[in-house]
Amino acid sequence: MHNRAIAAKSASSIFYEEYNDVDIYIEDTGEGYRKIFKELLNKALGKKFNIEQVFPLGNRSQVIDQCKKNQESDGRKKVYIVDGDLHILNYETDDELKGLYVLPRYCIENYLFCENAINETADEEECEMDEDEIRSKIDFEYWLSENEQTLVDLFIIYAICHRYIPDEQTVGYKVSKLCSSNSGIVNPDKVMERKESLLSKLIPILGEEKLQQEINSIKERINRDDRKLLKFVSGKDYLFPLIITRLQSIMRFPSNSISVRLRLAKKANADELKNLENYIFE
Repeated sequence: MHNRAIAAKSASSIFYEEYNDVDIYIEDTGEGYRKIFKELLNKALGKKFNIEQVFPLGNRSQVIDQCKKNQESDGRKKVYIVDGDLHILNYETDDELKGLYVLPRYCIENYLFCENAINETADEEECEMDEDEIRSKIDFEYWLSENEQTLVDLFIIYAICHRYIPDEQTVGYKVSKLCSSNSGIVNPDKVMERKESLLSKLIPILGEEKLQQEINSIKERINRDDRKLLKFVSGKDYLFPLIITRLQSIMRFPSNSISVRLRLAKKANADELKNLENYIFE
């Protein structure tokens, strides 16, 4: 997207100045995402700020560029939001930029993995089973624990690949290739095979010792985090396909669609996003 088009998108916030207490700029992640952001941000900030609209600008670097260009005060409260992506594992930040908020999770979908929201949405779709039975069959905590270590370890390797061999496919590798059932739980052997394939490309670049240091460094940095799966593994590309597969194995459930995500956004807890307020500047 050309700079002029991005600048025009950024300028469109002027039409909402009467309604928006704060101008919020996000990555342009496709149809429906503006509403997902609006839903979650109104939950997090709605008591303090009126948010009628958010403004998708483009990809991550384009949002950061717009933030860089708008470091001077113009009297409008504003904030620029980008996904955590693999950067949060690599601990790459742009902390010096006023008004830049890097999501502390992989992407906005990661905030939709709220156990109650998933159970309630499943209950709305199911005509026969009671909610307690649905909850027990989904068994969110079991799903979480069975996937967590395996996928977090894989994403640590993805993050190292992203830094040293950026052209190598990482998150774009479909999670369905790592499954051998419809349980929504990855097959540890398939994940191990995937990791070993990537490690065989990293070892010639870093050497075994340096590579192990990189892995240990990331593990040490994230070991205090709980629910690592929901923070560091892509909600969009990995967790959503897995949970939808699990739901569809239990009941008739819609496909992995934007409307399901919107319904979850309306029910999900957004308290973690309240600290976004500290990044707003004018």
